[in-house]
Amino acid sequence: MRFGWLSLWVVAAWLASSGVSAAQARLLELSFTPTERAQIAIWIERDDGTFMGTVRLTSSVALRGVGNRPGALQMNSGFRWPYGRREGILPVWGWRRATAPGAEVFPLVIFQDRISEGFATRNTVDASPDSYFCLSFDQTTTTREALDAVTCASVFNSDKGRFMSGQDVSNGYGEPFVLPSGSETMRALGMGSLYPPRRDVVGLGEFDHPDVARFIDEAERVMPEIDAVTMATPAADQPIAIQYLVPGEWEDGEYTAFVEVNVEGDYNDVFNDVTYPAPMSDGFDFWAQTYGYPYRGQPSVVYSIPFTLGVPIATHTAVDPIGYGSLHGEDGAMITMDDSITDDPEGAPGSGADRLRKDVAGTRATLSVLTTNICGQPDPPPQCSQPCTDSEQCDFGFICGPEDRCVGACDLDGAPAAIVDLAIENHPNPKWSHRVGRLAFTVPPSLLPLRQYEILTTDGIAVDEARAVALSEDDRPVVGDRLQIPVDGDCKGGTWTETLCAPYVSNSAGECENGLDRDGDGDCLDAGDLLEVDIAFDQHEAEYEVEISAVDICQGRSAAARATLTTTRIDFTTVPPCFVATAAYGSPLADEIWALRRFRDRYLMTNRAGRAFVDVYYVVGPYAADFIAEHPWLRTTTRIFLTPLVALARHLTDDGIDENPGF
Repeated sequence: MRFGWLSLWVVAAWLASSGVSAAQARLLELSFTPTERAQIAIWIERDDGTFMGTVRLTSSVALRGVGNRPGALQMNSGFRWPYGRREGILPVWGWRRATAPGAEVFPLVIFQDRISEGFATRNTVDASPDSYFCLSFDQTTTTREALDAVTCASVFNSDKGRFMSGQDVSNGYGEPFVLPSGSETMRALGMGSLYPPRRDVVGLGEFDHPDVARFIDEAERVMPEIDAVTMATPAADQPIAIQYLVPGEWEDGEYTAFVEVNVEGDYNDVFNDVTYPAPMSDGFDFWAQTYGYPYRGQPSVVYSIPFTLGVPIATHTAVDPIGYGSLHGEDGAMITMDDSITDDPEGAPGSGADRLRKDVAGTRATLSVLTTNICGQPDPPPQCSQPCTDSEQCDFGFICGPEDRCVGACDLDGAPAAIVDLAIENHPNPKWSHRVGRLAFTVPPSLLPLRQYEILTTDGIAVDEARAVALSEDDRPVVGDRLQIPVDGDCKGGTWTETLCAPYVSNSAGECENGLDRDGDGDCLDAGDLLEVDIAFDQHEAEYEVEISAVDICQGRSAAARATLTTTRIDFTTVPPCFVATAAYGSPLADEIWALRRFRDRYLMTNRAGRAFVDVYYVVGPYAADFIAEHPWLRTTTRIFLTPLVALARHLTDDGIDENPGF
């Protein structure tokens, strides 16, 4: 049986158990197709402007803390850039949430102890290994155009920061801010932020401030629902569906769903690297001025969809954004759309107003309202007695039930069967095995079609505490993400890439490959088929317990299946930064550096003493590199010192093998 429209109805906030509730629930589904690297906030307000709640918030903001981290807000950006508060990322949502009755702001995060919020250079020992953010020492990989072509396959140390204190405020602590005129001012900082601090750091590193241990607790105290609303950064140009169970206490009436979307570095004629260049004032150091790109492109845009609660089944749409937010997040004003924002899907696809892509009908977002248990009420609608042999004979919102009568889409009882053969192993490519695992299992039987899998894991450090870890920006499904499986072989889940789809969808001839097409519909997503995906983790050399449940279209859940995986040590042959040598020679791709890397990989990483030396170097090396970069005369001196070491490394490793991967 094919379910057609039924694939739309996924209720991600449905009851923890399957089956029909005696009461009715009101379900919302918001569907849209985002552009690449879209950061998104979704929330609902009443018609009088009352903030009712956040529905979803992408992980860069909700988990990685990009809106509230050390570094001046004008600081450059780059691939997984570690510093610079992006206070203009989702300002309309941020202000409306923070100013709602009973709400409060988050504590502001600043550098531990640096000369300025504009200084990426350390002047004290303040960094610890960072499992997610990194900083390239090669200018060619920190450009805006290189965002999708680089990786962080090396150990990086960052300052996680600390909370701003009352004493800091009294002392007038601020950040450098370049005015439109080009003059610089020190902008005073307060103690609050619209955005949560990063929540992906568990435990304290040797040089972390004690406040880091409070980041998670403070974020959850200010916004208790933050774990439930955190979502992956969706894949570009892939349809995604967001589901929400309306709280029972919400009254019938008029509401509006808002979707705010931002894309860092979305340039146009008004907002670009010329009109908003990289800061070049005394408040920003060499690293802040030289590496990365000016991130301030077009500001966030906001779409709105008015809808009514009280109507059992309805569909509402949004065509164009209604406004845009402040560039630096200085207020929560929603500026009426004007010519400063690009609206040209043909000439500039995915830019400005096109951050939610138009479908063939010209719609950018659709909100559907569905009431559950429709036929279980004392006075059911006439559709509940309508005879049928197939769901296509039933009206919108109904399916053909077991007694050949139309019933509500979520009136059927029964949860998916449990996954019985879950297996997970390290990625077969050693370049990825330190953070990517390969998960495989057989699709379990289910009365209703399966729509997603929920995967949770321990965080790899506090193994007794299960926490969700959201999607990284390389578009791999990861633990903690709700994995939307494609329905009817169309591979349209919001976190799937073409490569991941290929093993289990129909080919161009409509034939199922690498799976059993049990019902003859041409796709491989049937009970008994093998499903295999790669998932990403944050920590290397860490043990994870992975838990997975199959979820059907009405959120009936299977019992959880569990498996364990230990990620491997990082394979250092993937161009980790040789800090001191890079500062001396000016590029991590210099031939001298490749000789030193080969020596490290063949003579140091192959024994315990050598690995211990490398670990120490990756702690102290960045400090020495910072100092060398700030004093150009030291580059020549360092090259003279390194010359005999390079010659020895070349002599020992010159076997004709070219280990330069060419990027």
